[in-house]
Amino acid sequence: MLFTNMTIAQVNATADKSLKDLYGDITPGTSVSLNTLSNTALILPDTRAGEWPEIRARIMKRLNTALGTGPVELTPVVNKFEVIERYEKFGLPHVKYRYHVVDEIWNEAVMILPEKFQNGDKSSAVLTVHGTNGASGKEGALGAPGTRRAYAIELSKKGYITFSPDLFGYGATIKNTTEDKLVDDFLKKYPNWSYRAIKLLVLIRAIDVLEQLPFVNKGSYGSMGNSLGGGMALYHAAIDPRIKVSVPSTGVSPAASNIYRLMRPASTKEEPEKWKKIAKDGKPPYDIHEVIALCAPRAMLFLEDYNDPYNPDVAASFGAISQAMQVYQLLGTPNRISVVVHGDGHDTIDDVREYAYKWFDRFLLKK
Repeated sequence: MLFTNMTIAQVNATADKSLKDLYGDITPGTSVSLNTLSNTALILPDTRAGEWPEIRARIMKRLNTALGTGPVELTPVVNKFEVIERYEKFGLPHVKYRYHVVDEIWNEAVMILPEKFQNGDKSSAVLTVHGTNGASGKEGALGAPGTRRAYAIELSKKGYITFSPDLFGYGATIKNTTEDKLVDDFLKKYPNWSYRAIKLLVLIRAIDVLEQLPFVNKGSYGSMGNSLGGGMALYHAAIDPRIKVSVPSTGVSPAASNIYRLMRPASTKEEPEKWKKIAKDGKPPYDIHEVIALCAPRAMLFLEDYNDPYNPDVAASFGAISQAMQVYQLLGTPNRISVVVHGDGHDTIDDVREYAYKWFDRFLLKK
């Protein structure tokens, strides 16, 4: 049995014998889609693992509808890139890259190599994604060891290669402009696409670069970010199967309980097609519990605080993760999704980060 946010009765009752038998002499009316704001269950108690791919495909279709249609698919390619700077900081080799995203859009990222990394060495790579920080961009993940979001530095000191790109609308992408103007110009050129989609493509293309480097272990990557970075790490993991392990921090925000995210003006730019549907019928095409479920059965660790000023109803966030956990149980991988709950606000203190890094050791390095 299947149960998603679209009713199964949308199948033509006269064409489906089982439905015809179900209705008997009752003439069905027009089927009405359910509302993702009701946090509809993803599966039923008797749903079988073999049915999940079809359910997943239907969720993915609704997510892709919200992301819009651009000049390219949100899928891997062999893209162009170049090294533009090499330097050392905090005792670690840094390499700044410039890489192609789409059309005339290029992006920058900083790679950090482990200490004493030699020619011929190889290591696993983790994408570290910055939060909402304006022109700082990628620098948000490159802070000094011991600061609360220095994921790139700390992971590299533990032996990982890290890659920290600017999200579109941040860092070098707004060197000579503002986020608002950049996004407005982008949506004028690509009116059927979305701000979220181009940010996702930036992350996908970052992995495309890593796939071409001989000193990076191929096909299996990690990701980590806080706030905006946590949300983007989650969405990226949902659509890019090369992300095998991800740690989104304060990145789960259900629409039903955090409605201001839908109502603020910037939301119409984030996913215009999603907004059009909400304006039409009040029904978002998807909600965050479905995005989490798309990641199954890959390893996901969520860092969530119960006193987050940007996400006042944390119970709803925990509920969304719990719903997705059911899919992990269905697929026989319940140990590959977990939550660390803390009371330290919209951030990651030392103990929380250390636990997160061990999650990468466990599922990326398989220690």
